[in-house]
Amino acid sequence: MTLNFKPYLKLARPANLVLVGTVVLIASTLFPEYPPIWEVLLTIICATFITAAGNALNDMCDIEIDRINKPNRPLPSGKITIKGAKIFMIIMFILGNIAGLILGFWSLFISLFIATGLLFWYAYRLRHVALIGNIVVAFLSALTFLFAAQAFGDMKLGYVPFVLTFILSVIREIVKDLEDLDGDKAHDSRTLPVVAGETPTRIMAGIITVLFVPLVPIPYVAGMFGKWFFFLGTIGVIIPMLIIMIQLFQVRRAINYYQIASALKIVMFIGLAAVFLGRF
Repeated sequence: MTLNFKPYLKLARPANLVLVGTVVLIASTLFPEYPPIWEVLLTIICATFITAAGNALNDMCDIEIDRINKPNRPLPSGKITIKGAKIFMIIMFILGNIAGLILGFWSLFISLFIATGLLFWYAYRLRHVALIGNIVVAFLSALTFLFAAQAFGDMKLGYVPFVLTFILSVIREIVKDLEDLDGDKAHDSRTLPVVAGETPTRIMAGIITVLFVPLVPIPYVAGMFGKWFFFLGTIGVIIPMLIIMIQLFQVRRAINYYQIASALKIVMFIGLAAVFLGRF
């Protein structure tokens, strides 16, 4: 019998893993001297493996809700058993934290006690707590910048992209909760749209977007990044975010939350490109 790795790859959410790996690579370019290749590779392994483990853990905890919201995911569709997902998760957590151990004490501290710890806390306590769960996930998404910058020798270089990524991730996580509203209601999950309602949640996401947009050009104005940051930030981040903001505020108009969440992921990739090219 052959083992089919495809469902496990889907369980790990490859688009998220590519995003995390890209963040590490971009963080490495923020340094005047490029870090040793072995450090970059180990940091990618640590960050992506722990992300894959966290994604598997969340899918295990959300299996009943996903039977309604996302029935084609590997677990609700029966392509992977709970036992198989658990083994995959444990292997990913172990290998990821071994990579953190090799990188050094502070890398292990962040990967094991902060990232792994928060992933379990989120999965079993916070994932259905209104707004707090969104903030924790956004923090974990942005943490890769700080983790990588620390691993390469200077955490301060990761502060600016961390803040921008964190706020953008909060917006995306709220939109994803709007997308999952029906399933969350059916299982009495206390997410923001369930607790506050769909319309107030849309307004909140729109307000956060209003606050986010003026922050985008600040690193360019402060001289931290060059013209490519400003150009890509304007065309690929600010303009799409303004369009999304308008859609969110048009509360009497039905919108496709899946499409908005997907657009926000594309905006994240463009933002990463802006950070990378903005160094030149």
